[in-house]
Amino acid sequence: MTSSVAIRAGLAYGLIGFGFGFAFGVLRTLFVAPAIGAFAAVAIETPLMLATCTPLARWCLRRWAVPGPGAALTMGLVAFGALMVCEVLLGLALGQAPHAMLAALGRPAGVLGLVGQICFALLPLAFSAAQRLPHQ
Repeated sequence: MTSSVAIRAGLAYGLIGFGFGFAFGVLRTLFVAPAIGAFAAVAIETPLMLATCTPLARWCLRRWAVPGPGAALTMGLVAFGALMVCEVLLGLALGQAPHAMLAALGRPAGVLGLVGQICFALLPLAFSAAQRLPHQ
């Protein structure tokens, strides 16, 4: 039961997070990056995206009553997987070759984006663990 809760919460978190990321990515790609460069645009987008996904992570944890840090980690890993699948499918739909997508991860903007996606995946664990800390 716990794993199915974490999987459902993770799928919701990942898919909704991808939707937010898609919107941010369109703005970054069309308007911000041409003006200031890819790395600077991702450096601006990443904290904004994480700030947007913070309440989403908390909502998913509550909505599906994810029962603890282990399940929250599962939720985050499922979300990361869903996010990556959506990213690859979007890239393919836009005509990107798989090797080009991988190569982009090796550039500074790609590394920063991947770090942001990993942080996105760890948000549920961080909030779940923080709830278990004694309040002073």
